[in-house]
Amino acid sequence: MSLLFASLAAIVSFVWFLNYVFGVKRDSKEPPYIDPKFPIIGHAVGLLREKYGYYIALSEKYKLRIFALAIPGMPGGRVYIINSPELVLAVQRQSKQLSFWHVEATFTVGMAGLSPHAAKIVTHNVNGEEEGTSFFKSGMTLQHQEMQPGEHLLNITRDGTQKLARTVSRLEEITRIDLNQWIVDTIMDSVTGSFYGPRNPYKDPEISKAFRDFEDNAVGLISFPLPKVTCRKAYQGREKMVDAFLKYYADEGPKTASHIVQSQDRVATTSGISLLDRARIDAVSGHAILANTTPTAFWTVFHLLSDPKLVEEVRNAVEPFVKTSEKNGHFSREMDISKIRDVPIIRSILHESLRYYADGTGTRIVLQDTMLDDKYLLKKDSFIFMPNRAYHFDESSWGTDVDNFDAHRFMKSKPYQPGAFRGFGGGINLCPGRFYAMNEISFLCSMLVLRYDVKPVCGAWIHPGADSSNLSLIINPPIKEVLVDFKPRAGWAGGDWSFTL
Repeated sequence: MSLLFASLAAIVSFVWFLNYVFGVKRDSKEPPYIDPKFPIIGHAVGLLREKYGYYIALSEKYKLRIFALAIPGMPGGRVYIINSPELVLAVQRQSKQLSFWHVEATFTVGMAGLSPHAAKIVTHNVNGEEEGTSFFKSGMTLQHQEMQPGEHLLNITRDGTQKLARTVSRLEEITRIDLNQWIVDTIMDSVTGSFYGPRNPYKDPEISKAFRDFEDNAVGLISFPLPKVTCRKAYQGREKMVDAFLKYYADEGPKTASHIVQSQDRVATTSGISLLDRARIDAVSGHAILANTTPTAFWTVFHLLSDPKLVEEVRNAVEPFVKTSEKNGHFSREMDISKIRDVPIIRSILHESLRYYADGTGTRIVLQDTMLDDKYLLKKDSFIFMPNRAYHFDESSWGTDVDNFDAHRFMKSKPYQPGAFRGFGGGINLCPGRFYAMNEISFLCSMLVLRYDVKPVCGAWIHPGADSSNLSLIINPPIKEVLVDFKPRAGWAGGDWSFTL
């Protein structure tokens, strides 16, 4: 018995010693800490095994507005989890101290595999508060300016929708498709084509595949040691894309690209970024413009097509924006795209898709000790995690039907409280490409329901499940295939289509 007690005492002493040496020094003003079941490494193991699900489960169990997890090895030795929409707004108000840009700059360096010289440029003076230039702030400011409603957005929208229209027309010849794969290919073609112009590297099927290989484990490139070995497929995919963009520059691709690509190229050149590092940045930029656009498009289209009443509602809403003329039996149709994005039912389905499937987590880093909402001390160098699911499925924000997909939810006068919807981010970190993405997806939905009747091959629309395994994505893609048959709709088949903006 004495030996047993001695052994227990030794174990307790050893754990206490480890906690003393490696544990986080806690401040009484910090948010409450949740201790792991297994001392010191318990939270780290939980995150590795369960990913988002780990802190979502803790949030549901403890019902705290904000809490802290001590995780040795993480920057600052801790992570703050925010579950309250009100505190999300407080984070947005303190964006200089609680920075997303610093997180994104650091991730860009690791994900792209930038040289030390380029890494220094990208991570220097991120917020632009010091003297001298800020590559990162210049780039972010440029993105927001170029992608706001205006001439440049109109140009890429016009180019993108024309590409979408040609692909949709080809469905008259291809009757059976996997809906998700078709949408992934279609969005990739239209979006990258409108950005990168005639020499678009993504036109090469090998590069499109390389992007998907990279995207499948992009987060691994910044999370695992020796990514060339531990994330071999993603690493090789990225390197193929880098080679493709080097060729793109050699062929003077930016000269015939969109204004935003040309402007970004000028910023990189004047900042002293080498050609190789520019190609690396471009290779991972596809993640920003494609990774969450394609699953959002899929879920919006899926929920629309799988509900006959919604199909009819959208047709009735969109048909007034199409002018039809006939000459010698040949039909010509002109669609006013400028009206499509603001069709309430399409907008509502799209936003509800973002609410329902956005399981990702917003991340910030604490640049200096900060009092959040004048109540909680957040320690320098620590990470803040803001899980979308905590806000998007909060019954007090959305009502008792929060677990249901309601296509009309966002047509209500006050569908949610401020801070409860994070589909496009928030504050100064609102997604700069949100207007373009909404234009593309709204147009795609309109064209599909106007021109085709769509039926599932298996006879009934079956939900394919949502895949939450990819930590680099905000919007979960489907797990299973959705095979569908397209049949040209009577009275809308054939003819020429043109579009106005």
